[in-house]
Amino acid sequence: MSDQDYKYIENPLQVTRREFLTITGIVTAFLALPAIWIRSVAASSNDYIKARTKNLYQDDIKSKIRVSHANKSVARYYKEFGGKPLSHLSEELLHTKYINRTKALS
Repeated sequence: MSDQDYKYIENPLQVTRREFLTITGIVTAFLALPAIWIRSVAASSNDYIKARTKNLYQDDIKSKIRVSHANKSVARYYKEFGGKPLSHLSEELLHTKYINRTKALS
């Protein structure tokens, strides 16, 4: 066997280490681009959520009626239609799941 046969077996792509590292860096950069784009879209969406949450809390502070049981419309609903608070119908129509978003403001 000649030297050419051994060289081919050891380095089938015929690239140097420097070329291999360059190619690897370029491939890694192209693979990282979608992750960067996804992160930027998520960050802009998160900024919107933070602004919306902040404004909702400010509206809540400024409002005159801050609790639902003091709201005349809610009291009228229970009197005429809903029956009593925490009934099955009231739970189904009025209540939602609470998600604490105060950490999103920081």
